[in-house]
Amino acid sequence: MNDLRMGIGVHSPITALLAEEAGADVLWLGSLEMSTSRGVPDREVLEPHEIAGIIRSVRAVTSLPIYVDADTGRGSDELAVLATKLFEEAGADAICVEDNLFPKRNSLDDRFGGRELLDTEAFADRISAMVDARRSLLVIARTEALVAGHGADAAVDRLRRYADAGADALFAQANRASADQLLPVVKQIAPLRPMVLAPTVLPGTDAQAFAEHGSVTVIFANVVMRSLVAQTSQVLREVMASQRLDAVSSELADVERLFELSERGLSSPSGPAEQEKADVVPHPAARVAPVPAVEPEPRTTAERAKVLMAEAAFDYCAGAAGDESGMRRNVERLDALTLTPRVLCDVSERSTGTELFQKRLAAPVLVTPMGLQALCHPDAEVATASAATSLDLGFTLSMFSSRPVEEVAEAAPGLWQQIYLLRERAVSWSMLRRAEDAGAGAVVCTVDVPLVGRRKRDARNGFRRFDAAPPAIIQDPCFVDLLKQRQRRSPLTAAELVSDLFPDPSVSWADMAELRSRTRLPLVVKGILHPEDAVRAVDAGADAIQVSTHGGRQSDRHVASVDALPDVVAAVGDRVPVLFDSGVRNGAHIASALALGARAVLVGRPVLWGLASGGRDGAESALRSLLDELEHAMGLLGASSVAGLGHELISSRERA
Repeated sequence: MNDLRMGIGVHSPITALLAEEAGADVLWLGSLEMSTSRGVPDREVLEPHEIAGIIRSVRAVTSLPIYVDADTGRGSDELAVLATKLFEEAGADAICVEDNLFPKRNSLDDRFGGRELLDTEAFADRISAMVDARRSLLVIARTEALVAGHGADAAVDRLRRYADAGADALFAQANRASADQLLPVVKQIAPLRPMVLAPTVLPGTDAQAFAEHGSVTVIFANVVMRSLVAQTSQVLREVMASQRLDAVSSELADVERLFELSERGLSSPSGPAEQEKADVVPHPAARVAPVPAVEPEPRTTAERAKVLMAEAAFDYCAGAAGDESGMRRNVERLDALTLTPRVLCDVSERSTGTELFQKRLAAPVLVTPMGLQALCHPDAEVATASAATSLDLGFTLSMFSSRPVEEVAEAAPGLWQQIYLLRERAVSWSMLRRAEDAGAGAVVCTVDVPLVGRRKRDARNGFRRFDAAPPAIIQDPCFVDLLKQRQRRSPLTAAELVSDLFPDPSVSWADMAELRSRTRLPLVVKGILHPEDAVRAVDAGADAIQVSTHGGRQSDRHVASVDALPDVVAAVGDRVPVLFDSGVRNGAHIASALALGARAVLVGRPVLWGLASGGRDGAESALRSLLDELEHAMGLLGASSVAGLGHELISSRERA
């Protein structure tokens, strides 16, 4: 059997056109090429959405199959699944992941000694999850066993297991020390599954030698970038030395050549090349899972997020406690509110601006604290914070955020930091100090989690949130020291320690008093539903109360947040602002909460779905839609400012 295809590593539309012109059968978007072209190390620095952008730009100029190097999948099954969906949507034909540890080290980088690989079964689970998530995208499983010095037998064993997990093609990589071991692996694996090879370390090897044993795609992975660097460097030195262009004119393409290539890219048919893709991996065993029929394009942001996210991750973000009636009730009660408009009011100009804690906001809208946003998009809280800041809105960072406060604060100066009072208070105080040092504008203490709500979706999926997306708190110096202390006594992972520290059912009002004594920042107490608790929080030094049911994630029998709001407002009076969250899905909901006395409204899931659908731009679009709807509702109600959204607009039936 002799079935050989040739691929070239590219990193841009112009290099893709040149590779196609040279006769390439496959285009390889390799991590080394893509990273180097952007001036960053090949250590998984590029985010999946950046790679998706490269895929789209290359897909726009060629119909050749595009294979994308996804490295380790950023070290997480959930993020590998996210990359699978993003890359397929962007136009890729195949995604390749490797069993290196995150962040990966380039297989040709021998500067730092030995390397470890991910456990075989753990990586097989990652492959299986990606296969389940794709529609027709090919999944290529790559082993670095030869690079790690484990030998050909270990490489074969790993590849066989990855084939069992559903990989459509298999990739064995070798480095300088193990190049002679590559061919024996090909002899055993190529009859089992189509193989992909990148024999950079075998400059004298004929590609046909591999294809004698089965279906093989040989990728010359970094030829383009290496030639570009070598030749460009030489040309530029000669130009600068001679200060004349004619010294290098023979080494330059004619300008007309650039015109011709760009015109060809403009006229090239875009979209996946079904025939070419089918030809790339023709092995009868290559498709171990049926390709589902193409589904209709998602209509809502939430539907689009569901398509792009891993199922368990989406369920974690979308789900709620018990039978989820508490979450639904939050929305339904907001939907049921009716408002009585005032007429003949000049609303030709409307202002949503407000002030909170001496900071001017474009609208009384903030992003509520939501943890582990990397489950939705690799940019996580940096993207949502940046989106809120771009619109002059507020942003609250979860204590269990995916990104550290120092990084997020750069995108959202003056952000609010959520704090839980953990079993080891020292960790809470450490997080508080870091937030203060990062310039936080307020601290939000969430008090409605004495126990974690029972969420059936997570139980059904076997979803362990802190394993799926490790929170940034595990990098906190105090947490790190505590983990080391505990590990001296018994084996313990960082995720297990987080779960052990949170929540603390013994938290009391005395702890709230201690928190108040430890910071001069404005203190918001979040999770209040009973008016007497609101008064007690103010007496304890709270600067604001946040009426919240935790989005219905704690209990399915709590009163709806909007039903608790009027009594809390009445109990607090003018002593402190009352904020509101839970169930907010549109601008009319925001207007209703403001009319009931809320000073500002915090938004959750709509922002998450925007993030999952389009990163920072998606989150910004979701927030902008809420603002547009709020301003429109104000005009219909006769309110030219948010101060005009008073209690008298609530219908008498609702007030009763």
